[in-house]
Amino acid sequence: MVEIGISEFTYGYAFLYEQTQAIWTDLKAAPVLPSLKQEEDEGWEARLPLVGVDFYYQFKLSDYLSRGNATYLKDNTYTGPYYRFWLHQRDNNRQHKRLRKHCLTNPYTYYVAPEFNSLEEFNNRFLTQQVTVNSRIIPLSQCADISDAQRHCITFQQGDPAWILHSESKRQEGSFTGRELETLYTRSKETWQPIDLRFAEQLLDKTRQVALKTLAEEEPTRARLARPIIDEPPMQHDRRHLLLRTADILSATLGVTLVLVGAAE
Repeated sequence: MVEIGISEFTYGYAFLYEQTQAIWTDLKAAPVLPSLKQEEDEGWEARLPLVGVDFYYQFKLSDYLSRGNATYLKDNTYTGPYYRFWLHQRDNNRQHKRLRKHCLTNPYTYYVAPEFNSLEEFNNRFLTQQVTVNSRIIPLSQCADISDAQRHCITFQQGDPAWILHSESKRQEGSFTGRELETLYTRSKETWQPIDLRFAEQLLDKTRQVALKTLAEEEPTRARLARPIIDEPPMQHDRRHLLLRTADILSATLGVTLVLVGAAE
C-alpha cells in the first residue's frame, strides 16, 4: 500500500485552486471558502458567476494498492492495481449518512479523491496544474446508504469509471475524472439560475434547514444546542456574506466545500 503523504485540506485546496485558474468556454467555478481574507476581499464577489448552480465536494485521500496481498486483489475483485479511500467510521458512519441526506436536495454532491500515489507526484501535478485532471469524482447520489458501524471504503481503478462501495460490493458504472469536469459542469446548465441576493438567501435557508433536520434526527439535544450557531446571522445581509455563512455551516456540519458554477457573463 502506498499513501500519498499530504492532507485532505492540501489536496482540496489544489483541486479548487486549479478551477479558479481554468480557462473554460463561457464557464467559471468559484469556491466559497469561509475565511477572513475572503470576507475582506471585495474582488472575490466579482469572480462569482452571474448565473449558475451550487456544487458540493468532500475531499478524500486515496491509498494505492498493487501488491498481491491487497484485499481486493486476493479475492479477484480487481486483476490489477487499484485506489481506495475510507469513509469516516465514527458514530456509525455519520458523515456518509449526512452526505447522503444532503444529496437528496443537492444532487451535485460528490466525493473527490486523487488518482496519484506519492508526494512527489502531487508536487509535480500541482506545479503543472494537473491535480484536477488526475482526480476521481464520485456522485453521492449513486452511493448506497450505510446504517452500521463497520468500516467501509470505496475503490476504483485508474482509467475505469466504475467504482465499488465496500462492504456492499456493488459495482457502480458512473463516475468522472477531472478531465471531464467541464462537461460535468455544462450538464448542469438546465438548472442554472441568477446568483443574486435571492439565490444566496434561499441557499442559506435551505442549508440551515438540512443541517438542523440532520442533527435533530441524530441527536435532538445536540440539535437544540447547535441551533443558535446555525441560526447566527451573517455579518451583513448581502450576497457575499450570505454565501460565506452558508459555506461555514456546510463545512462545520457536513465537511463539504461549496463551489458555485455557471456563466462567466
